[in-house]
Amino acid sequence: MAIDTNEEEDEKASEDPEGEFKVPVSGKDKLRIYYPWRFSIIIKLLGKKILHQVLKCKLIDLWKPTKAFSLINVGEQYYIVKFNKEENLENILQKEPWFVFGHFLSVQCSEPNFVPATAKQIFTAIWIRLPHLPTKFYDEEILKKVGNTVGRLLKADACTSAALRGRYARLCVELSLDKPVKSNVWIGTHQQQILYEGENLLYKSCGHLGHTARQCNIKIQSPATSSSKNSSVKKQSGQEQEHFPKKRKNGRQLSSTKKRRTLMLLTESHI
Repeated sequence: MAIDTNEEEDEKASEDPEGEFKVPVSGKDKLRIYYPWRFSIIIKLLGKKILHQVLKCKLIDLWKPTKAFSLINVGEQYYIVKFNKEENLENILQKEPWFVFGHFLSVQCSEPNFVPATAKQIFTAIWIRLPHLPTKFYDEEILKKVGNTVGRLLKADACTSAALRGRYARLCVELSLDKPVKSNVWIGTHQQQILYEGENLLYKSCGHLGHTARQCNIKIQSPATSSSKNSSVKKQSGQEQEHFPKKRKNGRQLSSTKKRRTLMLLTESHI
């Protein structure tokens, strides 16, 4: 954990309160309050909610720490894991990625001013499939290059690693939620299709991960749709303009026929 022990900034901030209460935190205060958390990490299980005790038991089984650790729920499905020994922390960081019940466990170093409500998950782990991948590309180094080209390779499916599945290769990669995904990747001169696993995870209209059509904030309007809308409006307005004179013409014709009928009646009465 990086600790900022700059005392001058806090003291300057307390000199200009601007009508608000402010408590200065000195460098000594920071060293004292951050020291117990020096071997801590922040974790979040993506795509699945489980009970606190279930998660802790699963982490103990996965990590096998030499000493007990504290698992603190800080909200928004984030947890702080507090270790007492540095070797346990290094073991987890070096051996990641970790998966709990098949879901990716996001692990990041502890931050002094971490606020779960304002924290943004900018990366997610997702399984991708490479359908009908040529058998010559079922090579460990080639698959690593493919995974790291698409995103950041986290792990390969056991059947893919052993080349036991011929229909498709399966890789778990870490992708950014801020960037649109690609539908294919070039492996040498071979263009390979990419399929993304998970229902309602990929909104195809914008190409971004992590949301559905109802949750999409990316407005995409093609010029074809806007021009078609304008042309339809023009057609409707043109039809109305052409329709009005016909009504007037029909109206005049009706009035003339009425006049003829009245004249015929008048002549018949005189006769």
